[in-house]
Amino acid sequence: MLPEDLVPTASTPLWGSVRRVDWTATPMLAIQELVRCPRTDGASDLPSGGRLADILSPQEITSLLEIFETRYTPWICAQPGPLECTNSLLDIVRCTVASRHLAPAARSVIAPRLQKLTEDAFIREIFNPQPPLESIKALLILSVWAPICGTGAEARDGRLLIVSAVSMAMNLHLQDDSSRATALRADMDKLSPARRSELYDSTERWRLWMYLSISESMLCMGTGRTPVSHISQLDNDITNTIALPKLSCFYFRDIRLGLSAKIVRKTCEFPYIVLPCAYLFGDAFFAKINSTMYTMEGIGRLLTPCLVRDTVLNYPPDLSSVVTQHDVFYSQMLILQYHACRHWGRAALTFAEAVLAAFLAPTDLMLLSTAPDNFYVMVAFAATWIFISNFSIHQLGSVPLRVGGSSELLQKAAIARLNETAHAPDHAAARSGHVLGALLSAWQRRNTRVEQDGDMVRVCVFMLPTAQPTDSYSDYLGLNPPNYPDIASGAGEVPTNQDLFMDDEFWNVFIENLQSANAETFIAQNYGVLDITMKQCIS
Repeated sequence: MLPEDLVPTASTPLWGSVRRVDWTATPMLAIQELVRCPRTDGASDLPSGGRLADILSPQEITSLLEIFETRYTPWICAQPGPLECTNSLLDIVRCTVASRHLAPAARSVIAPRLQKLTEDAFIREIFNPQPPLESIKALLILSVWAPICGTGAEARDGRLLIVSAVSMAMNLHLQDDSSRATALRADMDKLSPARRSELYDSTERWRLWMYLSISESMLCMGTGRTPVSHISQLDNDITNTIALPKLSCFYFRDIRLGLSAKIVRKTCEFPYIVLPCAYLFGDAFFAKINSTMYTMEGIGRLLTPCLVRDTVLNYPPDLSSVVTQHDVFYSQMLILQYHACRHWGRAALTFAEAVLAAFLAPTDLMLLSTAPDNFYVMVAFAATWIFISNFSIHQLGSVPLRVGGSSELLQKAAIARLNETAHAPDHAAARSGHVLGALLSAWQRRNTRVEQDGDMVRVCVFMLPTAQPTDSYSDYLGLNPPNYPDIASGAGEVPTNQDLFMDDEFWNVFIENLQSANAETFIAQNYGVLDITMKQCIS
C-alpha cells in the first residue's frame, strides 16, 4: 500500500473507494499504515543467517538476552524468561529485537543477518502442527516489536503475526487453561506433586493466552478488525487470585496483566453497544454505556497508585512502595495505555493530551525506546486528534486559530521525543515522528497562507490547525526540524475546495513531506545520541 492510498481526495471521498482508508471509522488503521509506509525504494537482500552462534559470540548472546528480559519482557507483563541459549526461535527473536541496542556500526552488520535467521526459523515453525509454547511466544514478540535493520523498508503487519500466534495457541487449546487452572486451584491443599506440576503448567499456558489476547486486541483497536481471541470473564476472575501472595516481580507483573486485561476487555465492548433502531433509544442503551464507563473509571482509580512517589507524598515505605518497587516505569506506562483506550467521546481531547503528557513524563529515554511499536502509533494518533479537536473548537466557537492551552507544546514536544527515542529510521518511533512532522509542516504552511490572506474563509470542521513554531522553541528543544519542501502556490490564494478530506492540495503537500529525504537526515542526527548512550550502558 502506498502513502497515496491512505489519504482522501476530491475524486475518492471517504465512502467512495475501497482503496482509501476511512479515517472516521478506522483512524488507528490509517495511522498504522502511514507509519508502516517504506522510507526507501525497497529493502535490500538480507544475507544468509546461519546459526545464532555463527553471528554472535556467547557473551553477546547472553548480553542481548539479558537486555530483552530486563527491558522488553515487562511491556507484555510476562514473567522473566531463561537466559540460556538453545538456538530456539524464541532465542533468535529475542536477540534480533535486542540487537537494536548494539552500536550503529555493529548493528548494521549483525541485525540484517539476525533478521534473515529469524525469517528462516519462522518459516520452519509456522507449519509445525504441534509448535512449542516458546515458538508461539516468539511470534507474539515479533508482532509487538518489528526488527530494526536500518534499511527503512516497509515494516511488517504485526496483526498478521499475532493472528498466526493466536491460531497456533487455539490449536493447543490455550484458551481453556483458565478453567483448568481454576479447577485445580480450588483443591490446592489436596493436590499431589504431579497435580501441582499440572497446575503450574496450566497457569503458564493461561498467562501466554492472556499475553496473546491483550496484544491482539491492542493491535486491532480502531482498525475495524475483530480480534480472533478474546478475554473471558473467567480470565479476568483468575487474575484476582493467580498472583503470588508476596511483593515480588512475579506478583506485580500479574497485577499489571490483570489490569491490562480489564482495560482491553471493556474497551472492546464499546463498539458493540449500539442502537438497533432509533425507536429503541431508551434506558437499556444508556445503562450499558454508563456501566462500561463506570467500570473504566474504576480501573482508573486502581491505576492511580502507579504514580505514587515517596519524595512527593511522603508515604510510609510500606505503603508508597507497594506498586513502585518493581517495574516502576512500566506501571506508569500502563496509565498511558489506559488514556489511549479511553480516547473517544467528548473527553477524547482531554485523554489525547493525557496520552502525550504521559509519554513526555519519563526521563529515561533508553526505557522509552523499548516500547512496543503500536505504543508510538497510539501517541501519533493522540497528537493527530489534538490537531482535529483544536480546529473543531476554533470553527464551532469562532475563537482564534490558536486555541491556547498546552496542546501545541505537547504536539511539538511529542514529535521531538519520538525522534529522540528512535534507534534508526525504520524504528516505529522515527516513523511516527516523521508522519507527525509531515502533518505539522503541511498545516503550518496552510495556516500561514490563510493568515497572510487576511480573511478567514470558513472551512470544514475537520481541518487541522497548527501554530508556526518560533526559533526560540526549536532552540529550546535542541533539535533541527526537517526542512520540508514548499508547495508551489501563489501568495494569497485560497483553495476552492475547503473540505479537509476533499482537499487534494493539502494531501499532496503531506505526501511530499512524508516522502521527504530531509527527514532521514533529521532522524539520523537525533537517534545517534541515544545509541551513544546505550553503547555506554552496555559496555
